[in-house]
Amino acid sequence: MPSPYLTSPAAFGVAVRSARRRAGLTQGELAHRAGVGRRFVVDVESGHPRAELGKALALLEVLDVYLAPTQLSPIAPPLEDVDLDAVLAHCLVNP
Repeated sequence: MPSPYLTSPAAFGVAVRSARRRAGLTQGELAHRAGVGRRFVVDVESGHPRAELGKALALLEVLDVYLAPTQLSPIAPPLEDVDLDAVLAHCLVNP
């Protein structure tokens, strides 16, 4: 069974192709609605690794598909690791 995560250009391409087919669109129709060339859609669906992110996101918008993060940013600590008492104490001392 394939991974549900978009971890490669090929996986992204499969997801776009599946969404396009569910929407009943041809590659040309999707390209026109997203304001990109048909060749770009072909490249994305075939897993070409150099697809421009902005154009790729435009394809998803037309297909009513949106990306959402699946985990917290590595910059932010997990919420359970935050000491709220220390944060409140710091705020009260340094308003």
